[in-house]
Amino acid sequence: MRISSSLFFQTGLNSINKQQSDLMRVFQQMSTQKRMITPSDDPLASAQTINLAQAQAMDKRYGENREVAMRSLGEEENILNAVNLQLQGVQTRLVEAATGTLSDADRSTLATVMESSLETLLGFANTKDGSGQYLFSGSQGTTQAFERTGNTYSYKGDGNSRDVQVEQTRQLDVADHGRTVFERANPGSASYFTQANSNAGTAVVSSPNGNSTLPGAEANYTIRFTSETEYDIEVNGAVVSQGVLDENERQRISLPGGVSVQIEGKPEVGDSFTVSSVDGASSDEMSLFNTLQSVVDALRKPVSGDPAAQAEFRNVMNSAMQRIGENFDNVQTVISSVGTRMNEIDALSANGAARALSYTNELSRLEDLNPFDASTQLQLRKAALEMSALAFQTIQSMSLFNMNR
Repeated sequence: MRISSSLFFQTGLNSINKQQSDLMRVFQQMSTQKRMITPSDDPLASAQTINLAQAQAMDKRYGENREVAMRSLGEEENILNAVNLQLQGVQTRLVEAATGTLSDADRSTLATVMESSLETLLGFANTKDGSGQYLFSGSQGTTQAFERTGNTYSYKGDGNSRDVQVEQTRQLDVADHGRTVFERANPGSASYFTQANSNAGTAVVSSPNGNSTLPGAEANYTIRFTSETEYDIEVNGAVVSQGVLDENERQRISLPGGVSVQIEGKPEVGDSFTVSSVDGASSDEMSLFNTLQSVVDALRKPVSGDPAAQAEFRNVMNSAMQRIGENFDNVQTVISSVGTRMNEIDALSANGAARALSYTNELSRLEDLNPFDASTQLQLRKAALEMSALAFQTIQSMSLFNMNR
């Protein structure tokens, strides 16, 4: 078989080029410290690294979301703690006002204090978070949560939650809306509250005994006086029982289902009292701001020397203390809920950190270059290139002309 000179040269050139290419690949591996320069180097490992890199990126994104959620919940917790302290002061003032020993001037001064507390609480409810969004307005972050129209306060946000994806299968509400915090009774509460309905007599109703979970208990009762001593007990507008007051100054009226209230003073014909369970109360009935406004209005109204006005004032105070007591308990529940969510974020963050470390280790195993193997390969490829060049030099010098010399 005859081998042409051109074949000698081409074969030698191909061999040198291949060795240079292999040497260059080792150079690239060492400069990038990566085992795979192109996917064809290891197709299976390349596919695995793509999946791991995507999972790692998602895990990082969830971690950033958790930081946002923790920051938002921390802001809410700070505001709720301030609300909690303010409500403690309000309850103390209500007990002071309900004693009946204050003069009209003292009550007017106390009204100013209570109005200041009302404005402070309203300011807390309309707080903005670090991004300029109203904290308690639900998904309507640009809408002020509560507005005042005359002496009535209304919620202007919505009931939607601000969910943040803190894990692949977990969304977390990072801001409770205003109704949950300021217009709701404590979840699970089965107590009742009382309300006097524009009465003319001097009767005062106390806090009810019993709860709405008792067998036969109704959600709402109305005690309506048909005379100064006789009364009807109504449920849903229908009379279910009747009774008569005795001569005692204070006596207890038993309602169906084991619920009872104490009546003090003398009612007039047409006077009525409502006894309602808190779990069925509307947001308007449980509004912290409307309740405090009714307290301010009652404190500013002169009552000295007017027994009927004094009874009306006491009924307003009793009703307000019952409602604000529920509001206070509800704020405690929301604070607990916020703390629970923050603890969950801590647990998810710890798990995410462990998962991120696992991803990093696995990617390193698949991608990173072994420097000892690379150094060995570098010396090997360098030697191979030199040998190829030497072989080419030797072969190209072999010809009939040289052999005949």
